[in-house]
Amino acid sequence: MRFKFQIIFIAIFVMVLGRPALSQMDNTGPLTLDQCVKIAMEKNAQVLIAKRRVGIAQTSVMTARSAILPRVNSTFSSGQFRSGPRTIKTDVPVGVDPVTGAVRYEQREIVQGGVTRDSHSMRFTLNQTIFDFGQSYNNIRSARASKDAAEYTFEDTRQNIILQVYQRYYQLLKDLRLLEVYQEAVRSSEEQLKRTQSMYEIGSVAQADVYRAQTTLGQDRINLIQQENAVKNSRAALNVVLGRNADAPLDIVDIEEVKSPREYKMEEVIKVALQNNPQIHRFKAEMMAASYGAKAAKARYLPAINGSVSYARDNTDINKVYTGYDKNYNITFGINLSLNLFNGFSDAAAVERESLNYRIAQENLREQERLLRQNVQTALLSLQAWKQISKINQVNLKSAQEELRLAQERYRVGAGTLLELITAQVNLTRAKATLVQAKYDTKVAEAVLQAAMGMLK
Repeated sequence: MRFKFQIIFIAIFVMVLGRPALSQMDNTGPLTLDQCVKIAMEKNAQVLIAKRRVGIAQTSVMTARSAILPRVNSTFSSGQFRSGPRTIKTDVPVGVDPVTGAVRYEQREIVQGGVTRDSHSMRFTLNQTIFDFGQSYNNIRSARASKDAAEYTFEDTRQNIILQVYQRYYQLLKDLRLLEVYQEAVRSSEEQLKRTQSMYEIGSVAQADVYRAQTTLGQDRINLIQQENAVKNSRAALNVVLGRNADAPLDIVDIEEVKSPREYKMEEVIKVALQNNPQIHRFKAEMMAASYGAKAAKARYLPAINGSVSYARDNTDINKVYTGYDKNYNITFGINLSLNLFNGFSDAAAVERESLNYRIAQENLREQERLLRQNVQTALLSLQAWKQISKINQVNLKSAQEELRLAQERYRVGAGTLLELITAQVNLTRAKATLVQAKYDTKVAEAVLQAAMGMLK
């Protein structure tokens, strides 16, 4: 029976320890685009920093609200005063004048004994701003607008990081497919070199054709090496935007056959972009924050009315401080009006600073609107161009394949030259590469356009 319980315990222990391992194994498979976006939203440093800045802005709102809430302070203290024995000179009575009857004094040294006196106190104070001509409320409104700006900045950061994930994801896929194109080109060049070498050995072609085939193979191998490095760089770039180490293992899922993007109208896209773009809303919020900040700064020139209540207890006996609350206490009520007459032009500087902040945000808004229109136009033109290139290249690819087939046949029967054959091979490789680029760059262009419209998820 004891052995049976040991077996059960070991089985449970293995299952508990093995569950994280199995979970890790599940996460090591190829990642989809949506999974990459989710990982980036959880681990990318820029997203996390922007999110924490929203939290900081929220604390600023709490700080601004504190100005309209009562402020309660408490003080508890206990102490003791001690004075040691001392010798002093003073006038002391020494007798009575027999004639006048007045008391006679003489200056003599006397010794005073030590004194010990306890002191205990308890005090509660409440202060409340009654009226400050809107300074506190405008500071609250300014802080809220700044928080809104931080939230729009966070959303803009999210959009930018999502766009980077899209771009680097498609770039890695493009480089992987181009790697296959160049690998196929190397294999084709190797086979052609073997055929040319065989034909040279039987005297069908000149040795120059062998050298030319070797040169072509060498160039294709160079292209392949460069493309292998491009794949490594693209994988590292995607890892970094996902918040992972650049050299972390990463495999991704290829997208299905690309469907033709829907048609976009320029004015419609610009309208949606101006409505949704987080940067536009951010600068509008910054303008509001500066506007309320200027109102709050101007209110400093006006008086402020504050009220206060104080309850205090003081006694040499600590029991009389903390018991018997119906006596041994003082209550003070007060109201005061304060007006700053001069503080070294600090108020004027605050008003000017907020006014400048408003104009800066206003210029940023105008510049962002211009840049947004330009970015939308560029992205839309790029998307339209790649759609056309993709259609054209479908025809080019078929033509290049047929050209290569005819060149191979002509060269085999001695009617064509190796140069014609190599040219046909290069044209086919270029057509395949262009088709790969068109496939993924079309998706990138569409992602850029959606990001400008604030619709990238």
